[in-house]
Amino acid sequence: MTELGVGGSPDPAAGDRAEHSRNWRMRGAWALAVLALLAVGLGLLARSSLPVSDVADRQFHEAWLHSRPFQANQMRGDGRPRPQVDAPDPTDAAAWRSVSLPLHEARRPDLPAQAQPRPLRVWWYRVDYVVPPGVEGALALYVPRITGGAVQVIQHEQDHWRLIWDGADRWREQWNRPVFVDLGAAPPAGSTLRLAIGLVRYDTGQHRVSRIDVGPRETLAARDSWRRALQLTAPEVGSLTFLALGLFALVYWLHRRRGQAYLLFFFSSVVWTLRSLHYFIDMPADPVAYTWFWWATNASLSWVMILIYLFAFRFDSRSYPRVERALVVFVVAMSLLTMPFEWSPLSSLVQQHLVNAIVAFIVTTWLTIVAWRGGRIEFRVIVVTLWLSEVLGAHDLLLIAGKVSIESVYLLPFATILVLLSFLFAVQTRYAVAIDQAERVNAGLEARLAVREAELRANHERLRLIEREQALLIERQRLMRDMHDGLGSTLMSTLVLAEQGNLEQGAVAALLRECVDDLRLVIDSLEPIEHDLVTLLASLRHRLGRRLEAAGLRMQWEVDDLPPLHWLNPPDALQVLRIVQEVLTNVLKHAAARTVRIATRLAGDDQVQVLVEDDGRGFDVALVDQGRGLRHLVQRAARLGGRLSIDSVAGRGTRVTLDLPLQRGTRP
Repeated sequence: MTELGVGGSPDPAAGDRAEHSRNWRMRGAWALAVLALLAVGLGLLARSSLPVSDVADRQFHEAWLHSRPFQANQMRGDGRPRPQVDAPDPTDAAAWRSVSLPLHEARRPDLPAQAQPRPLRVWWYRVDYVVPPGVEGALALYVPRITGGAVQVIQHEQDHWRLIWDGADRWREQWNRPVFVDLGAAPPAGSTLRLAIGLVRYDTGQHRVSRIDVGPRETLAARDSWRRALQLTAPEVGSLTFLALGLFALVYWLHRRRGQAYLLFFFSSVVWTLRSLHYFIDMPADPVAYTWFWWATNASLSWVMILIYLFAFRFDSRSYPRVERALVVFVVAMSLLTMPFEWSPLSSLVQQHLVNAIVAFIVTTWLTIVAWRGGRIEFRVIVVTLWLSEVLGAHDLLLIAGKVSIESVYLLPFATILVLLSFLFAVQTRYAVAIDQAERVNAGLEARLAVREAELRANHERLRLIEREQALLIERQRLMRDMHDGLGSTLMSTLVLAEQGNLEQGAVAALLRECVDDLRLVIDSLEPIEHDLVTLLASLRHRLGRRLEAAGLRMQWEVDDLPPLHWLNPPDALQVLRIVQEVLTNVLKHAAARTVRIATRLAGDDQVQVLVEDDGRGFDVALVDQGRGLRHLVQRAARLGGRLSIDSVAGRGTRVTLDLPLQRGTRP
């Protein structure tokens, strides 16, 4: 059986001490209710009829205010005060009356809202729990929500009440925290536990109490954990997630300053985090700081609302500067009109959020019309999100006004999840559109590039043909010039001499042989030798080997592996062959040698050498006048970027050294 009793007297002294600050404390407590959490009302408790006692206990009141004198026997072991409780005897039927929970206890109608003095009173809610058979282990008491003042739980033992849970220190946060009290091991079946919940508040205030349950601790602990997750943990996680995504939006905006929507989303996340700050820190103990803290908390809701609307505008192709300016003026006016002064016209929390709800309804309706007439998909999704947030806010407004069961959960903090989802959808949609546009542009570019590539390939083939024809023309001109200067000149002079009868048959044969050798040199210079000097000289050896043997001259071939000479093209190869051929011809004509040695080697890091050495009669280089033949050899070597040197001693043979650079332009 549960009953409620009302009795006791007011405490004028305590009311005088808190007269100035209590009015704003109550407003702050109502404002804090807007920030609680989401979800589904937990109708997990059975209805009960509970006893209430209206008894004024001076020591209990002063313990809540932390201002009473203490005796030594009134201290706990940890040095904190041990309040003495003077609740009515549970057997006194006249002191209790039965009530049904949930309950909304309004302010006393016989007292004005600003009664002077404002007395503190205590409302006792008693529950008698008969332990049913089969209950083992520990018991617990669980109250999903109790608002309006400080809460303490007492238990009746023998002939007195004992304090078993004291929530006076957290009265500022009590509005959104369930009460869970461990009652210890269950007594034998059939025993009666007599418990009472005391709620202390000003007589001019009001309070609300949800249903109260007593039972096995494990069962009630699970329900308490679930409700704390909904009312405390979820808003904290949602707020931090909102802030993290806002920081991401800020980083994106810093790299792309034209996207104002991302900057507005960042400001929305920061303001919402400041509004949710009471989930992370304890409330200010100073009355003035506490009052202004809750003013900032409630005023920030208007700022969040306007920032989200400005954020939504950025996803429409049209601009609305007049509407944006009107919204900014509105939020500034709301911040000023709700300041915690006696003259403030919107001092009521219900009035303040009712104005916000009306403005939100008007703006959202207008946005719905705009979206219906041609808004993009992301804009329409954001408008739907705004409507859902409007519904959640309306639910919380009704909960604050007492029109919704106190056991319901505040849903507005979960609107942040909807805003986050709409933001992610909008960003994803814009990203997908940008990717599609980029793909279309890339496809167009690829098509144009393919056309350009085809044109370039055609032009390249034409250029290759032109270059090939030009190379053939240049090579033809070079061959013609070489043949004209070398073979042609020799043939013409031989023809003239033969016609004049100045040449014998042997001389004609010798001249013709020189012409054939020169023609062979030209042919050898055209062979693909991959810039290999040794391969070039090997072809000359093959051409002249039999001729040297027929003249009784033995050839020694000593070559080392040489790096490729990248500058050794056909014209330069012909010059090298002519230098070596002319040196060998001089050996045949003048040296009377038995052996000729041809060698190649790497001289240092920047040049190679070609040596032609014979064991003939030799000559004194200083005494011999260099004729046209020797000068031509030196000039040919110079045109190759190299140097020709002759070392000879009479009776000891001759050595001719041709120094050639590894890289064109390097002089030995």
